[in-house]
Amino acid sequence: MYARVSFILLLLVLVLSSCQEKKADFFERDAREFTQTHCPQMMDDVTRVDSIVFVKKEDRMGDLLLYYSLFMDDASRKILMDNLGELADMNLKDLRNSVALVKYKEEGVEFTYIYRDAETGEKIVEYHFTKKDYQ
Repeated sequence: MYARVSFILLLLVLVLSSCQEKKADFFERDAREFTQTHCPQMMDDVTRVDSIVFVKKEDRMGDLLLYYSLFMDDASRKILMDNLGELADMNLKDLRNSVALVKYKEEGVEFTYIYRDAETGEKIVEYHFTKKDYQ
């Protein structure tokens, strides 16, 4: 009887740990497939989503990296640079309200939004949100 209980507990531990790995693999594949089928894609007149990448982590589920390019003239760039806090707030609000990202948020995935200048490739700004931020 004791051996049977021990075996069942061992099996349960293996199943649960493999489920965790499977979720990370699913997130990685999901991001890759989204990028292959939908990127690059214009979100509005100045913002293009270039790719989405899921990076597995040893100490937690992982990070979802969202790469964007911005098409701006000098005046638009100055306005953006003066309002980077509002862009962070908008990203966090969208993340909190996103139905498409629920499965990621339930697993405590962290999200990083990376914005680059479309012409130069220069990084403009990067925002990183943890579970504590978006709950």
